[in-house]
Amino acid sequence: MSIHPEFRPYRELWLGMPGRTIVQVIAEDGSYGLGESAGGRASAEIIAQHFKKLLVGRQVHEVERNWDIMWRASMPYGRKGTPVMAISAVDYALWDLLAKSRQEPLYVSLGGAAKDTVQCYLTGNNIAETKGKGFMGHKLAMPFGPASGRKGMNGNVELVKQTREMVGWDVEIMLDCYMAWDVEYTIRMAALLEPYRLKWIEEVLPPDDYEGYAVLNKKIASTAIATGEHEYSRFGFQQLLDVRGCEILQPDIQWCGGLTESKKICALASTKAIPVIPHGGGLRPWDLALIFAEVGIPYAEYFVFGEFNKPNPDPIFSGIHAPIDGWFTPPPGIGAGIDFTPDAHDYLYEITGALA
Repeated sequence: MSIHPEFRPYRELWLGMPGRTIVQVIAEDGSYGLGESAGGRASAEIIAQHFKKLLVGRQVHEVERNWDIMWRASMPYGRKGTPVMAISAVDYALWDLLAKSRQEPLYVSLGGAAKDTVQCYLTGNNIAETKGKGFMGHKLAMPFGPASGRKGMNGNVELVKQTREMVGWDVEIMLDCYMAWDVEYTIRMAALLEPYRLKWIEEVLPPDDYEGYAVLNKKIASTAIATGEHEYSRFGFQQLLDVRGCEILQPDIQWCGGLTESKKICALASTKAIPVIPHGGGLRPWDLALIFAEVGIPYAEYFVFGEFNKPNPDPIFSGIHAPIDGWFTPPPGIGAGIDFTPDAHDYLYEITGALA
């Protein structure tokens, strides 16, 4: 969108996925699982008006069957975007309920802990406030793209240069380009930024430009190419892997199909020895459970919205886990370890669907 001057200053001028979609799946004994995704009213309507009548009365432990029912039923209008976000939210809730029925943490239901601790990196350009807190790196939002010309390229370089000077050489720097660059621009920027030793450049192209990603991954040696935030399902990630379009996969678990599908994406990545670093993974208890259960996920992305070493404030859910000095331990609690806050329903409105 940076090619349109009126939307260039910041993303909030054009982003259009308003509101959180919260799912509660209730078992016959009154226990329940909780899930969440984006998409606002659109994904909520898909869940309430379509998926609900397909899943009520089914067995929670039939994880693959339940996911496949939602996938196949929504295929005429889905496969990507909001319908898959809706699947993800329900899948989260079903896994939470399954783990609760077994009286075990969610990461145990997903296969058990594959590691004892996980280090985080921070996303945000407020480096002066966030440096020196124990995080393995900082991911910067790039302010300029091709439409800003050479002046914008110089601005990007200056931001990275200043960040490197602030954090030193023992901390990693990554760049988030949010689908705003092109192949030629990315190659030129990578050359300009090589002296600052970037760990990766993220999501430089539109997600469907698989061939473009393959070109970048072959031509750029100074840093890794990372992408996948706006890819959906194992089928989309298979296309990316088939052309070797990146060296780091970044599925957003609450968008790409939930835990059930993300386990398959991790398996696909493992056949190419490509690490998976989920977008926003340290912010969500379901994602964090998978991060601990999967061998091939080395880091967790984190944003600080409140105080360091304390959970980010959330009016909907209590029990959110937080990293201490940049490191996560396995999330405690049964299931995803979360529940509604006492005032959660003041922030929510319910959408119900018919059963027939």
